[in-house]
Amino acid sequence: MILTEIGEIGEHVGDDVHILRPSLYAMTQIGEPAQIVEAYATVMTEGLEGAAAEYQFADALMVVHACSERDLSDVFGFYERTDAGLVYRRGIADPSDILPLARCLLRHGVTGVHKPLPRRADDEPEFVREFVARDHVALAVAHLGVSEREAWQMTMTGIVGAMRAKFPPTPDQSPGARAPTKE
Repeated sequence: MILTEIGEIGEHVGDDVHILRPSLYAMTQIGEPAQIVEAYATVMTEGLEGAAAEYQFADALMVVHACSERDLSDVFGFYERTDAGLVYRRGIADPSDILPLARCLLRHGVTGVHKPLPRRADDEPEFVREFVARDHVALAVAHLGVSEREAWQMTMTGIVGAMRAKFPPTPDQSPGARAPTKE
């Protein structure tokens, strides 16, 4: 079963179905916490050309491979070291599909795809330099009652949805809640 609502993608090749799951564990396979954020920024950037587009493609391919429990080099391709340097060896899938797949996987795996909660006017947006998956695992274990193993297999879309269901935003957290009233 492929759970597209939490970000899983099924890649059909012949009679086989390969599942790409952007779990918290899969996100750690991209690299260290700061490298995950860097890969996210690179893959999500629009309109890159030349060497920057090549780095973007390499990061996208890395994300796709990180989200599979099986070696899918024959499906998506791989980089091979040759005398001329690193050379991309194409797989069965069209290379133009890799970037959109990686973007979808990263959205579900790092940020989740739920609408952002409304902010108060005086709240500054928070930007992170690292994606520390183990912190999100601890949050899921503590608040959602799942095992650590189950938490590592969750996506951020799944965690955010469950946390919002368990802890819905209260009216005093909405924009304008601190605005002066007539009284």
